[in-house]
Amino acid sequence: MLAFMRRRSLRWRLSVGFAGIAVLTALVIGVILVPILAGHYGSAEDTYLEAAAERAVRDLGTAAWNDPNQLASAATQLAAVTQARITLTRPSGAVVADSGPPAATAGPLDPQPLVDPLGAGFFGDGSGAASMPRSGKSVERPVQRNGKLLGNVVISDAPAYAQEALATVMRAWGLASLLGVLLAALVGSLVASWLSRPLRALTDASDRMARGDLEARADVERGDEVGQLARSFNAMASRVDETVTSLRRFVADAAHEIGTPLTALQADLDLAETHAQTPDERRLLRRAAAQARRLEDLASGLLRLSRLEAHDASREPERLDLRSLAHHAADAIASRADQADVDLRLEVSTEDVPVMGHADKLETAIGNLLDNALKFTPTGGTVVLGLRADAGWARLWVSDTGIGIPPDELPDLFERFHRGRNASAYPGNGLGLAIVRATMDLHGGTVRVESGETGSRFELLLPLA
Repeated sequence: MLAFMRRRSLRWRLSVGFAGIAVLTALVIGVILVPILAGHYGSAEDTYLEAAAERAVRDLGTAAWNDPNQLASAATQLAAVTQARITLTRPSGAVVADSGPPAATAGPLDPQPLVDPLGAGFFGDGSGAASMPRSGKSVERPVQRNGKLLGNVVISDAPAYAQEALATVMRAWGLASLLGVLLAALVGSLVASWLSRPLRALTDASDRMARGDLEARADVERGDEVGQLARSFNAMASRVDETVTSLRRFVADAAHEIGTPLTALQADLDLAETHAQTPDERRLLRRAAAQARRLEDLASGLLRLSRLEAHDASREPERLDLRSLAHHAADAIASRADQADVDLRLEVSTEDVPVMGHADKLETAIGNLLDNALKFTPTGGTVVLGLRADAGWARLWVSDTGIGIPPDELPDLFERFHRGRNASAYPGNGLGLAIVRATMDLHGGTVRVESGETGSRFELLLPLA
């Protein structure tokens, strides 16, 4: 049950919690109230029977007990007054007159019937007593005249005023409880909404930071604990922004500064190779030149990645035709594919595939995927670049018949400097796929990968414009 509650929203839990408290309160009130009212109404019902008995004894004390017709008329009249069954018996116990069940009574014959002992108003005025349920209680009293016992009067089947009143109270209690539970749930929902609004602002700010927007802040102006949490979050976000910005600036500056001497070093090594005296000297100079090019590529990749992550928010995305970018990226690599004897195929849509983004960054991401596919595909293999619009998304994929990716390395594939154990013999620095993922994050898209023994397939998904 606790696990189920934890999976629910704060608003749902508070609403249910308030409603639960209202239910428990109503139950406690009912447990306390019903026995008290039952005792009170039962006592009032007994008082009513006693009053009816006194009335019957007084009226029958002057009746002619030797006249059965007069006794029957008196019993009928008393039954109408009391709305109960009147039975008259001799001292020997023989029944002299019986009014019968109250439902058979013709109606009140006395202009002053007994009054409902529970009072008029909310519980009724006694006018419906004939239709009420009947009480199981009975009262028997002796009827005397001048100290001589004439007989006995038994009053039974009186209106169950207590039962009727309790039923009315229970209906009122049930209605009030239902209204109370609904009101409590509404109050809980309002309180939850009041509490969750700043929490949603905090969640939105943290989500934006997770997507790379380090300038995101929680706009919460409150003096309570939630406001203090928001201020702490904003202070933390500012520190993170400063730290990450400093790191990115350092990486960008370092990559830029390293690039200049590396270019000069590359030129010097190429020049030195032309003046080498022996084959060993030329071999060593070529190896040094290859390492210099590798360092230059690494510096260039770091600089490109840092610029992606430190994206200038003032540069607005443009409406682009992704089909055109795909063709440009394919044209840039087509000659290399021919030289490597790799079949480069295009399965690009003939219709425009519009997206919002930055052309240079998207073309770089597509180029990185094509470069990897060509690099890891042996001679005689195939690389396919495809593009289509599908259900509100632009789907661009690059598949190859290369060496594939070990399944256990797929989760870390897009991390910086990660290179598969089967890729150590190929040139690269492990930044290309990190740049692809950063580009997708910047454009609100995703990148997926599938790989097997017969090659790999990378797919970019971008929202259509």
